[in-house]
Amino acid sequence: MEIDEETKIELYTTMVRIRTFENRARILIRDGEIPARSGFYTGQEAVAAGVCAHLSPSDQIGSTHRALGHLIAKGCDLKGLMAELCGMSSGLNKGKAGPYHIFDPSVGALGANGIVGGSVPMVAGYALTHQLRDDGGVAVSFYGEGASNQGGIQETLNLAACWNLPLVFVCENSSPEVQRMLGHEIDYPQLSIERVSDRAQAYGIPGATYDGWDVLEVYNAVGDAVKWAREGNGPTLLEFNVHQIEGNLEGRIEVRDDERIWCPIHRFKERITDEGILTTELDEKIRDKEKSKVEEAAEFALRSTVPAPIEAFKGVFAGGP
Repeated sequence: MEIDEETKIELYTTMVRIRTFENRARILIRDGEIPARSGFYTGQEAVAAGVCAHLSPSDQIGSTHRALGHLIAKGCDLKGLMAELCGMSSGLNKGKAGPYHIFDPSVGALGANGIVGGSVPMVAGYALTHQLRDDGGVAVSFYGEGASNQGGIQETLNLAACWNLPLVFVCENSSPEVQRMLGHEIDYPQLSIERVSDRAQAYGIPGATYDGWDVLEVYNAVGDAVKWAREGNGPTLLEFNVHQIEGNLEGRIEVRDDERIWCPIHRFKERITDEGILTTELDEKIRDKEKSKVEEAAEFALRSTVPAPIEAFKGVFAGGP
């Protein structure tokens, strides 16, 4: 698929936005302004950017405990997102969700989840809604390799295949070299499952594994899968091999030189610079603009108020307190 220069800049900008936001959140955690730890997305930005570039606000995603990258790429309001992390009443979920259960229906971000693989069955419901309405919408389920052996994942794959749901399964595999699945250590080559995407063959759906460090490879693979789903052809299982850079740890912001080989932002910056698409001036403009947006979000969150205790009972029980 030929990708135009504007799209490449948009993909780069999205990845920079994710990294900038998470780095600011690290500082707020260090300063005690965010009263919780968080699972960061450092090193995986190409997947979120490449996937969500094909989705509209009326398409849904289900996320994981490393949800910030997905939420930002899907278009969540940065101010509301940062305020939610800080537990403020002005947050997307009024300070009740915290980093592991944030959602924003206005952009189709329907569920970060602290449970391994917990959002995957939920996303099948969104896909079924699109199918029943015949509105051409799709749903995307993000999950990690640690969830790939969960029963709920396999049940959802089976259901999506049987019902031909417009659902794209996106597995972000950060440890492809240590996966243990059927056929690895037993002498049944006909049952060998070496990659998460090999599971697709059992359900009669398309499946393939790609380089999750290459945002253009992600963009092309997902573009085909989303088009396939929109046209009523059913689900696809995509596996993207990624590397969680040590910057996932809350205490460190900078990416070391020896980690740059794994950094999708650094790799893509070099590529589009060599192509003459990204100049030094444009790069600085993008980074300054995203930094400004994130700083505004942080200032908004810090100026916000903590929810009153009675708010804990609102939106929980039918009829309220």
